[in-house]
This record gives sequence, C-alpha cells and structure tokens, in this order.
Amino acid sequence: MSELQSVKTIPVPYWMREAETQTIMQALNDDGQNPLTLFVGGAVRNALLAEPVEDIDLATKLRPQEVTRRLQEVGVKVIPTGLDHGTVTAIQNGRSFEITTLRKDVETDGRHAVVAFADSWLEDARRRDFTMNALFADSEGHIYDPLGSGIADLEARKIKFVGDPKQRIAEDYLRILRFFRFHALYGSGKPEPAALKACKAAAIHISSLSAERITQEFFKILSVDKPVNVLLIMFNNNILPDILFSEDQLNIFGHFCDVQKRYGLINLSSRLYVLFGLNQSSYKAKYLLIPKVFLRDADAINKVLCLPDLDNDQAVRHAVYVGGRMPSAQALMIELAQDRVMNGYAPHALKIIQGWDIPDFPINGQMLMNAGYTSGPELGAALSGLEQQWIASDFQYSKNDLLATLSGKALS
Repeated sequence: MSELQSVKTIPVPYWMREAETQTIMQALNDDGQNPLTLFVGGAVRNALLAEPVEDIDLATKLRPQEVTRRLQEVGVKVIPTGLDHGTVTAIQNGRSFEITTLRKDVETDGRHAVVAFADSWLEDARRRDFTMNALFADSEGHIYDPLGSGIADLEARKIKFVGDPKQRIAEDYLRILRFFRFHALYGSGKPEPAALKACKAAAIHISSLSAERITQEFFKILSVDKPVNVLLIMFNNNILPDILFSEDQLNIFGHFCDVQKRYGLINLSSRLYVLFGLNQSSYKAKYLLIPKVFLRDADAINKVLCLPDLDNDQAVRHAVYVGGRMPSAQALMIELAQDRVMNGYAPHALKIIQGWDIPDFPINGQMLMNAGYTSGPELGAALSGLEQQWIASDFQYSKNDLLATLSGKALS
C-alpha cells in the first residue's frame, strides 16, 4: 500500500500544465504508482487557496546527484544551490524550480540545522514549519496531507506549527516572525493560542539571529496588504521589543497602507518611513538593516512633504519637479492618510505625477556669466533665485522673462 493517499483533487492549475513543469516532473518520476517527486509547500498552499503561485518547490525521494543526472539528460540546467541540505535548482526556459530531497533534522540550534536524507513523506512533513506548508501535490492535482491536519487548518485559516510549537521554534527562531507574516497573509481571527504563547516565550532568542534574516522577514511583514493588525499583536506580545510605536503612529500607518492599496501604489520604503513617524533619523532598531535606498527615498519624500500641501495642480507639479515621481506619489498617499488632500482630487493629482513632462530649467550659469556675473556664491544665489521664480510661475516664465528680472530687459 502506498505511503501517500490522496485526500483531495483540484483542477490542474496552469503552472502544473506548463511544458517546463511537465518536463521536470516527468524526468523525476517513474511510471509506477508511487510518486518519487511532488510539489510541496507554498505552491500547493496557494493553489488550494486559488491565489497566485510564484515559486515552485519540489520534494523528492531522489538524491541530489540522481536529480541532477535525470534533469541534465533531458536538457535542463541544474545549479547545486544547497547540496548540504539536499537542494538543487533546475532552470528551464527561464523558469526556476527548487528541488529538495526528503529530509529529517539531525541537529538544530535555533539558527542552523543539520539534516539527513529520508525516504518518508511523513518524516519530511514533520520537520516543516506550519501544517499548511506540509501539503504535497502531483501533476494531476491530487493533494496529499501526510499529517492529516494541513488541509483542515488551511481551510480554517489557522496558522499552526507542525507538532509542538516550542520545538518547531527552537529549531529556527526566525519561525517566530514567519508565524506573524503567515497570520497576516493567510490567517483569520485571532492567532492560534498555543502558537502565540510559544512565540512570546521564545521572542528573546530572536536577537541570536542575524540582522539580515530579521530585516528580511520584518520587511515581508510590512509588505502585506494590512500589516498594522499583526504589528499590534507583535508589539503587545513583546516581539522585537525595541521596535515600538505609539498608537497614533500605528493608526496613521494603517490608514496609509489602506490608501496605498486603494491606489495600487504599495511601496516598502515609504511604509517604513511612515511607521517610524515620518522621521528617518529614528531608524535605530538594532535588529534592522535599513538599505541606503530607503534612506534616500525617505529624504525625497520628506522634501516633498516640506512643500505646500498637494491639493492643487501647481503644488503637485512643484513636488514632481523637486522630489520626483515616486516620492511625490507617496507623499500624496501620506497626505491622503492624514486628510490633508481630498480623495476626489487624488486621481487627478496622480495623473499629473505620472504623466507630466518635467521641464528643464531654461537658465544655466554661462547665461548669467554672459550677463556679467562671475563664478562663485553670487552666481549660485542668482541661479537659485531665478529657479524659485520659475517654479512660482508654474514653470511658465521663459528664459528671457527670467533674465529680464536681473537686468530690467530681455537678454539673449
């Protein structure tokens, strides 16, 4: 009798039918009834939820060397991305597939795991993080649930650890942050009590992880459609205790995320800026590594917010010229969240931000030197003054209009 029994069948999704997927699955399975290779994890979970599938992971009874041999025989490129953990990446016509041999944990320390290859789907499922990630599927849409609880938990939108939450977390403390991200993405209602209790008890160990891993997972939490609710749960349970915000900050942040979603302009760097109270100098959480581009984005958004409110066409054009399109759009979202701009005006303002042809300042230093200025601070001040006049004219003043303000007559 087969170790696996199908518990559900779904219509075969498009990504299973694609030629690249079929080539790999045929190469890694034999003609017998018992599968050697199955889809696993997020792809299966999202297929059951009818949500988009981006990454396709496969679990296999085959050892990495055999996986490599079979795929290379049918012309598929194979990269040994994680041989110590039994993982290779197959690339076919630009599509990538991560293929990992069934495993069991031999030793864990909260950050790294030593694994051994296994031959049991159940044993592999038992080492995974959440029950909804321990589901497998074949190319015909048959779903396998070795633990017997994954589908039920998925349908109930309950994020449950596989087995004992304390043990799963102790194997890799990053699972604490993953739990909250998965709750934000797929959960419904309050977090599962045993899982939440275990996360709270182990939160002190998050500091043992690298800042890179913490930052990556925290940014993923910030990227979900509605992160504010899960952030409140985290803060109320002392998860990442040095990242704390006032209720007012979180309320504004929640409104801001809603506005971004409404206009299809979700942007992570601006979310971080708003979460930290519109003050990039407060990016001091010891667990986080803030990319330099995020700091530059915050500076540009702040520059726009220091201008007049974006509630009329001239102010919007001024913002785009000074700050650029993305910072101006995000500043508009911030002003909407703070009720400084009417919702009815926002679509028109966005059309300006996205479509206005940004003009070039018609004056340069050589023109002023031809008019009698010498190089130095006086020239710079004159150029800056003329540019401010040009902006104030809503970019209507011509070169001659501007030069005339210096000399009393138009100069060529």
